[in-house]
Amino acid sequence: MKKIATVPAKRRGLVRAVRGFIFNLMFLGLILPLIGCAPKLYHVDMRYEPTKEIPPTVTDGRKYSLTVASFIDRRKMDDTLLIGRVIRSDGTPIPILPQYVKAKDAVTAALRELLFKTGYKVSPDKPAWDLSENAIRPEWGTLLIGGTIDELDVTCVESFTMKRYTAKARLSFSFADVQRKRIFYRVTSESSSSLTHAFLSGQRLENEINAVLSSALEKVIEDGETGRRIREALKP
Repeated sequence: MKKIATVPAKRRGLVRAVRGFIFNLMFLGLILPLIGCAPKLYHVDMRYEPTKEIPPTVTDGRKYSLTVASFIDRRKMDDTLLIGRVIRSDGTPIPILPQYVKAKDAVTAALRELLFKTGYKVSPDKPAWDLSENAIRPEWGTLLIGGTIDELDVTCVESFTMKRYTAKARLSFSFADVQRKRIFYRVTSESSSSLTHAFLSGQRLENEINAVLSSALEKVIEDGETGRRIREALKP
């Protein structure tokens, strides 16, 4: 009679234990994202991230001292420290906060970075300007730029299968001739984006908010009308 090979009992037990362990790992991998493992809040590092190649300014910007005043945060929200929210599938909101600086400081720094990249000499000063002509001080250089943050936020709404990201920015700018104490140009710029993705991540939140912020800034600085107004203001 032909003998049938059998697996020793100890080995069978080991195989079952390994299979059970693998199954448990797979189960945990599926279930953990659905239960209370989400962070209590998210942080984003807001900064200027070029969305396109911006040509150098047509004026010789290095000859002039351009000062960027600290932006004023006028967003209509209870807490201006917030940058947005993640809305869980059960409706629970999770706040999104800036990682390093407040929104007004992030926007100011981003504009300074963009102006420097386009060829302007940017003063290290960041004065508090209330956007009135009477408040302009002669030590603020040749040109002064200030503004307000009217909208700036990123949101992610979770469903069971997908995550929908939306971001928007609306910034108002005031350009002034410092020595003449005269505002010569006002302009508002907007940008928005939306994205549907299978996963939620802090990096994706950061990418979306930086994209709309940078785009809103670039629209103003690269605009031909802005350049024309600056050239006129710099004429003797």
